[in-house]
Amino acid sequence: MITLKNVSKWYGHFQVLTDCSTEVKKGEVVVVCGPSGSGKSTLIKTVNGLEPVQQGEITVDGIVVNDKKTDLAKLRSRVGMVFQHFELFPHLSIIEKPDSGAGEKCLNAIKRPLVKKH
Repeated sequence: MITLKNVSKWYGHFQVLTDCSTEVKKGEVVVVCGPSGSGKSTLIKTVNGLEPVQQGEITVDGIVVNDKKTDLAKLRSRVGMVFQHFELFPHLSIIEKPDSGAGEKCLNAIKRPLVKKH
């Protein structure tokens, strides 16, 4: 499970994330959508500990990501991301990319239907 509680992030004086809170339950597949510059990539990077937050708390399976005591390398071995730009890994297909992150779990998630009818 991934939980964000009142997460805020600034780049200098520019606030990218403002008081973001959400929960992603085990087995859920989530798509983050929004216009260019709205903070989508920053949000995902904070969940993986690639970007620090100035306020709030992020937990992944009960591990507090933004705690200085957290072993981020160990956490990152369990959390995968798929980037939208192919130039990051031009030699890999969309199916091969997740293999460099969370492996089989990611592949299984991609193969499931991504959109539910409401």
